[in-house]
Amino acid sequence: MSTPYILIQNSFHSQFQSKIILDADLEKQFLLSAIGDFSLDLYELTWDSVNEEILEDLKQTEINLLGKLMYKYYLYRERDKVLKLNNIIGKDVRLTGMADSKGHINKTIESLNGEISEIINKMKTNSFYE
Repeated sequence: MSTPYILIQNSFHSQFQSKIILDADLEKQFLLSAIGDFSLDLYELTWDSVNEEILEDLKQTEINLLGKLMYKYYLYRERDKVLKLNNIIGKDVRLTGMADSKGHINKTIESLNGEISEIINKMKTNSFYE
């Protein structure tokens, strides 16, 4: 059995509320980055781009982890946007009051990374005999 992309996408969208509709290709790139992280930390996942599914049958915890990993990459992108907007000074426009946004995003990323690390550690099989 396999895990369809829509299940992971729904988990990703449940992480935040935004009026901005993300590009589908960008969301898939978030997924591919998440799969890379997941494969590095836990076990290898196989992505079927034709059928848009992961060939392994994932449990709900694993689907939620992939959604959180996608959200991490979304937040990195949002932080990059805020950093680029910070201190824009032009003839007609001046944007310098973005420090609170930057700090808030950094705290959210830090909190999310801690949550992801905790989940990954719980999902790992610990054995002193391997």
